Amino acid sequence: MFSLEMLEMLYCILHDQKTLDVARLKQNAFTRNRKMSFPDALSFLLDMRKTTLQTRLNLYFQHTKGGHPISQQSFSELRMNFDHSPFETMVRELVKKEYSGQYELPRWRGYHVFAIDGSFLQLPRVDELREEYGTRGRGGSCPCAGISVLYDVLHGWALDPIIAGADRNERVECVKHIGFLCRELAHIAHNSIILLDRGYLSLDLLEKLQHSGLKFLARCNSQFLSEINNAPMGDSTAVLSNGVSVRIYKFALPSGETETLVTNLFELPEQSLPELYALRWGVEVAYFRLKQQICVEKFSGKTANSIRQDFWAGFVLLNAVAVFQREADEAVRERQQGKPLKHKNRARTSDLIVTLRDRFVFAVLCGIPPITDFEMEDVIKTMARVVSPVRQNRSFPRDFKPVFAANHNLKSRL
Repeated sequence: MFSLEMLEMLYCILHDQKTLDVARLKQNAFTRNRKMSFPDALSFLLDMRKTTLQTRLNLYFQHTKGGHPISQQSFSELRMNFDHSPFETMVRELVKKEYSGQYELPRWRGYHVFAIDGSFLQLPRVDELREEYGTRGRGGSCPCAGISVLYDVLHGWALDPIIAGADRNERVECVKHIGFLCRELAHIAHNSIILLDRGYLSLDLLEKLQHSGLKFLARCNSQFLSEINNAPMGDSTAVLSNGVSVRIYKFALPSGETETLVTNLFELPEQSLPELYALRWGVEVAYFRLKQQICVEKFSGKTANSIRQDFWAGFVLLNAVAVFQREADEAVRERQQGKPLKHKNRARTSDLIVTLRDRFVFAVLCGIPPITDFEMEDVIKTMARVVSPVRQNRSFPRDFKPVFAANHNLKSRL
């Protein structure tokens, strides 16, 4: 998908009467002309700037509407008139369009490669959120939401985000993602590989994967099943107690530890399995981008409804960043073509997001093709000026320093 197509789709969803009819929580909401309309409110929540709510409102009115801005109290009351469904619709419709077969998407040896992984979001410390989502951490006083995502590690797209309570079961969410892939993207499911971290595998999940017809590759912990634990080093196969046949590949890491991979990809050479599993790191990068660069945990409200709105808006932005990243990378390749470079370069994502913060909302809200076209062309050129080298096979020691709960209230470094 190209950026202009994406912006046109977002604009249409913003101004579609059906979007309002589905999202409206009060029958008489948005029936009169007000200073901030329903499309304005949705556009504002797509603003990537994570300053105080009043500062964001001031900048939004200054750049897009003019006149005196409404107060943050007025906006907080206004947003309680609609739910999160407009942003979920944006994510679903963009994914449906992108994976419709109209576009050539990156693959690994002919396969689409998806990773499933979960995480947690630290929420504002209010009682409503403790009751809605539950708590984690020392003393059980920190409200948290459990999240999970089906993520295209080659393309940088989040296909199926899920937000649940702090006690969410990652295997249950995994089954939901598998159902989504087989139901909504059946035309590519048969040609897809699911990457799973240790902790996901169970006999029931392996049986579910086999019946769904999906390929998978998972890291396995050392205390999973005796048939796998007792397998020799190297490449072997086993039939589990539920009748599922799996391939087991055990190899030594540079640290001396033994890594165990389990898969139903019997035709691939064994050397390619660690290479394939390494692609799972893409979903970790996605969570870093969502939390540290898009700053989804800098919530703009303290109600369960506002948390869901910000969550889904964050994934609209995450997929939008992937679209702009691809176009900016292409501009970098064109600009550096023929130059003797040690490494390939790509547009630096952090600078890309900073650029979009000031201009994305205007481009979405404008709805005037010539202006949007000019704006996006200039945005892509700006993002292509700052690049980072792509270095293969880098590794870093893991840092196990604790992240204190207060850190999520810090301002973005970008």
